[in-house]
Amino acid sequence: MRRLLALPKPYLFVFAVTSIAAVTLAWPVGNAIVAPGLDPNLADKDFANYWLASRLLLSGKVQDLFGPWDVYFGHLREAFGSEYPWHNWSYPPHFLFLIWPLGLFGYETALLLFLATTGVAFLIAYRAFIGERGLVAWVAALPFMVLNFWAAQNGYLCAALALGALALREKNPIVAGILLGLLTAKPQIGLLFPFLLVAERRWSVIASAVITTLLLVVASAAVFGLDSWRGYIQNVVPYQNAVMGQLRGLFLAMMPSVYGALRNWDFSPDLALMLHLAVALPAALVVITAFFRVKDARDRDILLLVATFIITPYALTYDLGLLAGALGLMASRKPPSPESGARLSIVTFAMLLPLAMIHFGLLKIPLATIVLFALFFVALRDAGLPLDLPPRGNAKMDAAP
Repeated sequence: MRRLLALPKPYLFVFAVTSIAAVTLAWPVGNAIVAPGLDPNLADKDFANYWLASRLLLSGKVQDLFGPWDVYFGHLREAFGSEYPWHNWSYPPHFLFLIWPLGLFGYETALLLFLATTGVAFLIAYRAFIGERGLVAWVAALPFMVLNFWAAQNGYLCAALALGALALREKNPIVAGILLGLLTAKPQIGLLFPFLLVAERRWSVIASAVITTLLLVVASAAVFGLDSWRGYIQNVVPYQNAVMGQLRGLFLAMMPSVYGALRNWDFSPDLALMLHLAVALPAALVVITAFFRVKDARDRDILLLVATFIITPYALTYDLGLLAGALGLMASRKPPSPESGARLSIVTFAMLLPLAMIHFGLLKIPLATIVLFALFFVALRDAGLPLDLPPRGNAKMDAAP
């Protein structure tokens, strides 16, 4: 308790808000899991897609995942009732390798096992990534952990793969590459990894990631049939693109990108994407250039994890486990500039994004977009880079931890 009270007041505020959120959000989910019968609110989670996908796979109906949407949705209503709300399947065939055992259990048991195992994986990867850090690094991750437990999504899993790969790329490049290969099941949050690995000349990691990805694609085609990939390309991808362009309300409030903010303001999908790219491409150029010029591996990690949510148009609140890794590092270090008060405020707001951005988004306030850009500028300054990124010489890069 003494260590907790010794935290800077803004971080203590984050802990207090997260504690309240744990009671109001996570606790009801935990009660619903262990209560008799299936709570309709518990069934109306994205986890239902994972559980049903495993059931279809184990019952020999895996192709229905990759067929027309109404076929898949029919299975959902058969499992959860005729009034079950809209859900869709959006993952490539090799994602099934990560979730196939879930269908061996009842829904509540499978959900509890999924959150427990992926949550432990996240904690292990987060600890390996942040290294020997103080309590503040763990406070930085708490809002995300509570939010993803409530959402019952794959945020723990994807963050574990990304942070684990960053943590292991120096000491165990083969395993790091395998983790990145698995992360291709959700490629939009791994867009910057190839550029970082090239900048650091991590050829073993790149080779391992490429081989793992190819093996996953070949294995999934062999196990689930070529029609699974054909259906994914012909049915799932176009439908998901339509979802990106048509869904409104809560879905858009959960998106931190410029694209999500503009769509939330009723911009057309095409115009929102064009304006997003007008911002994202220069940001990508800045961060990729920084990968080659920044000496400290930790600064490169932070830039990658923050810039990911500026560059990709399609990320959601439960993907912010990657950002938690950056925040854990940023909150644990002393700021290099005299503007420590502003920096502290920006990092604090960023920590609270998983819990706050939906509420602001529903009010049409793009809090996440604004905070992420401010955090990106802080990360650039922490790395010793002005916005014009002048040359820094040919100093050898520090090794990743």
